[in-house]
Formats: sequence, structure tokens, C-alpha cells
Amino acid sequence: MKAAVITDIGGVPRTEMVSDPSLPGESKVLIRVEATALNSIDLHIAAGHHRAGRPRLPYIPGMESVGVVVDGPDAGLRVRAMTAAGLAPGVEGGLAELQVVDRAACVPVPDGLSSEAAAAIGVVGTAADLALRKAALKPGESVLVLGATGPFGNAFLQLAKRTGAQRVIAAARHRDRLARLTHADAVAVLGEEPLPQQLEQHGGPVDLVIDPVWGQWAAPALRCLKPGGRYLNVGAAAGDGLPFSVELLRAAQLTLIGFSSAGARLPDVLASYERVAALALAGSLSLPTNTFPLDEAEHAWTAQTSSPGAKIVVVA
Repeated sequence: MKAAVITDIGGVPRTEMVSDPSLPGESKVLIRVEATALNSIDLHIAAGHHRAGRPRLPYIPGMESVGVVVDGPDAGLRVRAMTAAGLAPGVEGGLAELQVVDRAACVPVPDGLSSEAAAAIGVVGTAADLALRKAALKPGESVLVLGATGPFGNAFLQLAKRTGAQRVIAAARHRDRLARLTHADAVAVLGEEPLPQQLEQHGGPVDLVIDPVWGQWAAPALRCLKPGGRYLNVGAAAGDGLPFSVELLRAAQLTLIGFSSAGARLPDVLASYERVAALALAGSLSLPTNTFPLDEAEHAWTAQTSSPGAKIVVVA
């Protein structure tokens, strides 16, 4: 079969012919892969930066895939699967024509939802859904989403509106990308006028800040919260350090919330995927997607490194 293989730490996957996988036990299924979404964690693992350690080389990356079961329980069923590709010996990812996965980590994909869309909304959709539930977003509240032009931030925008947020403000560095968003009530450009001042033009402070970027943007975003507001951090794309006065937290009685899907229970993730897949099927959740054939997995990987503002999906 064809597969994109990483052979060096920090390297890119290159498509080659490898042996077909076989089922090692009854708890596994063999799927014929139709689409695999790339995520920042895939690059993190390949670079050797994951807290679980360096990847076991060589390996096939791609933790999130959609395909049809061709051997094992539920043959013929189209499923979305997650694997710890690169983090455990013998565990391979979805950048291949065939893939062995744990049946317990598979969830059926609704008929009518394309495999590309089913892959695109998976990791970012479930993480946004579960994080919003942890932050206890209520109908009528106001929300500021940092990094809103990326797929993760875009998913937060849409799900916050679906939850009933009255005012959703999108913040990002690229004015042109912000102008293309259709799910925000207002936008703020990071790096221009101070963020709290921009929010004054759009209804003032908010109940909840959603932050996948952290770094230099966290301190001004904290000042955008109402007294008693909540700050939800879900990533650190702009860096992990944060110089800010803790007095701000005490004076405004703010609550800091951290969320990582890596710590979520598998049943919760599977249930969340069912929710976001149903929304995608109904046209209530969609993400800009750029697709690449498996033969061009190297180009897809390079595109993922450039913060493309769209989900990168490889189709087999």
C-alpha cells in the first residue's frame, strides 16, 4: 500500500510503498482510509516535542482519520478513528491507504457527511465542544475568541453562537482573514489598537475569553473580561510565557480555566464527535478545508506548518 512515512525527527512524511498491515487481535479493525486531517499535534510529535517523548521511527503520522472498516467487527461501517501515531511502538497514523485502529476509538460517521468534512471537524470540533462545556458558557453571555481565523478558533466561534452566546467577537492578526469570517458579531485586530479599547467599540468587556494562542496576547485579553469573568486557555501557539500582574485576577475576581483534549475521557470525546458531526451534517458547523492527495502528503505537511487558516486534509 501507499503510505507517507517519517524517518527523521523533525522531518516531513514522504509517500512510499510499504507492506499492508494485518489485524493483531479482535479488538482492532482494519480501515480503508478515505481522509486524514492534519493537526498541530502531528507536527509536535514529529518534531520530538511531545511530552510523551520522541516518536518511534519510522512511523506513519496522522492521528485523525476517516475510513471504511474492511476487516474486523462492523465491516462496511464508515468511521472516524483516533490513534496515538508515533507515540507507541507499532501504532501508525492515517496517512496511508490502510490503517489498523482500536475499535473502541472509532465512532460512526453519519451518512451524507463527506469523509473530508468528517475528518476536518474532528479534533478541533470536539476540543472546542468539550472546552466550552467545561467553561460553562451560558446563553446570552458574551465571548472573545483569540486566534479566531484558524480552524480551532473558527470552531469556537460557531459553537459559541450555537450555544446561544449573545455577542461573539473574533480576534486575530490578519485583517483580511477576519473580514472573511461569517460567524462573528464583531472583529478585533491583534497588534493594532489595544484590545480592551477595541472591545469598547463592540459592547465592552466580555464574560468569557477563549484563548488558543497565549503569549503576548494573554495579558491584554485578561483585561477584556468583566468582573467575575472566565478565561479559558486551550493552547499556546504564540508562546508559553506570560508576564502579567496577578493582582488583576484578584481585583476582578477572574477565573482561569485550562483545557486539553489529551486529558479528556474517550467516552466524552466519542460523544462529542457525534454532536459536532450532527451539526456538520445539518450545515451548522463547517470549516474551510484544503485537500491534498496522499501522493502530495509532503506538501500538505508543509502547508500545515504555515498557519494556513484552513484545515489540511489528505485524501487517499
